[in-house]
Amino acid sequence: MTAIILNSLIVVLELISCYLAFEHSGIRALVFYTVLSNIMGLISSALYVGYAVGGGKPPLWVSTFRYTATVCLTVTFLVVMLVLLPMEAKHGDPARLLYKGANLGHHIICPILAIVSLLFFDKLHALGRKELLIAFSFTVAYATALIILNLLKKVHGPYPFLYVYEQPFFMSVMWLVVILGSAFGTAALVRLLVSVLNKNWK
Repeated sequence: MTAIILNSLIVVLELISCYLAFEHSGIRALVFYTVLSNIMGLISSALYVGYAVGGGKPPLWVSTFRYTATVCLTVTFLVVMLVLLPMEAKHGDPARLLYKGANLGHHIICPILAIVSLLFFDKLHALGRKELLIAFSFTVAYATALIILNLLKKVHGPYPFLYVYEQPFFMSVMWLVVILGSAFGTAALVRLLVSVLNKNWK
């Protein structure tokens, strides 16, 4: 019941936050990792609630999707806190990343609710190395696509560390290694914590 309540709350908050994000940026909102990860969170929580309320066990693919979405939301939270906030502090109002528009839901509340629900309350299948690689692959795909689009000058950013023409080549490589390494480490850590903390029918 706690998992159903938390995931239902995530769905409601994601709907509100996604509406605010698209109202502000239109279709361009889809270039943001934050928005894409939160859409994944919305869909995965809705699927979880649908199966749970129906009385059936969520299948392995739903567990994998919940895990993948939560990893991406955790990456969003960590990048905002450890990278974007310090960058913004040098140039403007860092607090806007925490509360303005969709940011409160997308950057803070939904990622925290998702990780708490996954670690302690969601009923999950066992998560193996295959699921870890699936969770990691989304960030790899996003980084690859956005780097190509930036190189082709079809997209600018949208994050400072993707400004390939405004920083030395080695900085772009360094950021790629840091972000992808952090994403893989996050996926591995979340998988480990789920195995230790969540004992619901694996």
